[in-house]
Amino acid sequence: MSDGPEVIAQRLLTLLGDDVVAALLDVSTGEPGRWAIGQEVPNEEYLVKLADLDTLAGHLRTAFTPAQARLWLEGHDAHLNDRPIDVYRREGSAAVIEAIRAHEQGAFA
Repeated sequence: MSDGPEVIAQRLLTLLGDDVVAALLDVSTGEPGRWAIGQEVPNEEYLVKLADLDTLAGHLRTAFTPAQARLWLEGHDAHLNDRPIDVYRREGSAAVIEAIRAHEQGAFA
């Protein structure tokens, strides 16, 4: 059984914070918090976006502390030649996960 939107939203908020989660999902800053407490339920489009972001968050947790993850997402990444947060918003998680893997390989090479 998969986690519901409340659990996923709370997990994302804990890792990334309100501002970053909202920016990644392109919603208002308070929206993910309302999902996390069950005050509102995301529509189908945002359920898919939550699942995709949760997958990305799993990779972020393996490579970074929460503070490092936020900094990395908002900083320039050489592998992406862009800010990971911007690439995610344009393309989804695949390219950003690839960059996390490249970062990990570089860090442990």
